[in-house]
Amino acid sequence: MAGTPGRLALSASSDFPEAVELVTRLYDQFGFDTVDNSPLSESWRSGPGQPAWNAHEHQTRDELIANLVEARRTA
Repeated sequence: MAGTPGRLALSASSDFPEAVELVTRLYDQFGFDTVDNSPLSESWRSGPGQPAWNAHEHQTRDELIANLVEARRTA
C-alpha cells in the first residue's frame, strides 16, 4: 500500500500532471511509491551517475527524495 514504511519508490518527471498521475497509479499497482520529479527538465536528477540512479534498486520514498536533491549537473 502506498506510503507503507520501507516501500520502494521510483521517480516520475513530466510536463503534464495527468501523465504523472497515470504513472503514479501504475507504479502503485506494481508495488512502488512515486516521487514527482517534474517538470521533465528536471529528469536529469534521476539519470545515470546521479545518486538516485546509483541507488535505484533499493530506495524508499524519503531516500529517493534526498537523492534527487543531492543530484549535481555534470558538464
